Amino acid sequence: MTLQDYQLSIGQYSQDNDRGFLFSGLSTDSRFQISAKVTNITNPSYLTRSALGHYIVSEQSQHQGAALYFLPENSCDYQVKLLDGDYPCHVSLSDCQTILGVAHYGSGNFELFAVEEHGIIGERLAILSNQGHGAHPTRQEAPHGHQLQFLPDSKQFVSVDLGIDTLTFYCIETDGVTEQQTLKLPSGCGPRHLVFTGDGQFGFVLCELDETLLVIEKASSGWSLVHSTAAFPEHPSHEAAAAIKLSPDERFVYLSGRGESIVTWFDVSRPVQPRYCGYVPSGGEFPRDLCLTQDSRWLITANQHSGNLALFSLDPITGKPEQVSVSDTITAPVCVIAN
Repeated sequence: MTLQDYQLSIGQYSQDNDRGFLFSGLSTDSRFQISAKVTNITNPSYLTRSALGHYIVSEQSQHQGAALYFLPENSCDYQVKLLDGDYPCHVSLSDCQTILGVAHYGSGNFELFAVEEHGIIGERLAILSNQGHGAHPTRQEAPHGHQLQFLPDSKQFVSVDLGIDTLTFYCIETDGVTEQQTLKLPSGCGPRHLVFTGDGQFGFVLCELDETLLVIEKASSGWSLVHSTAAFPEHPSHEAAAAIKLSPDERFVYLSGRGESIVTWFDVSRPVQPRYCGYVPSGGEFPRDLCLTQDSRWLITANQHSGNLALFSLDPITGKPEQVSVSDTITAPVCVIAN
């Protein structure tokens, strides 16, 4: 693929009258080219897409109108589904593209929705809640859902709760949702996001509060924690680990650290023992998200506080990112996905 073949979707935090999310392309000289903007969505802070369109969460309280949006491809008319929770921060789509999952940071609960014909958001299938608190006095006073992630080619999914240091695994049955296992993680770690290997046997968990990278493994008896290492070993902790992405070839995981504005990467060709490879500056300040292109050639960071995206080429052997360009100013970019 040439650079012109890539399309990016960018979620933002709204400021003043600047609301909505953006579409961008890349030029032959590696520059970002904003191609369109979808307005009238407040705080479109996380999004995902299918072949039929985009799903976006509006990060607000329920009273303010927290909602899940569906924007069909090549359309400006979107569907709105009001949510039963506060400050949704993540939306995901199952591999079969028939179920959506939403995580609420504020209220700590999770929601599942059916996906109907043409990608339309259907009925609510379940609301899942946790109880308790964690060790951190100000960040873990209650449950804080941060991700609901589906396992590859499976009816299973996992909820990630930063507030109580747990991963809870579920299975979707014909008569509802069944809880299978709750995996308790190290006290005060604050799990934020995870990614799974394609065979569903390993997961890599990025913990926001203690800034660790955890490895979990699936066995006949269930999931267990098998490895823990510092996510940013050359830097002090800021309780601000953010994004984790697994390269499509499953050789590397890339992590963003907001406190030091860096990206680190680990060789995970041996999943049970990730090997730290190094770090690079994120190309801006406070990298809340990053994404990889499907051919493992490019990495893009979304730098919230400096208001920009940065493009990196990836070394095909070492996986090292090398900065190529930086976008013009964008209002508080907090999520980026590539086609």
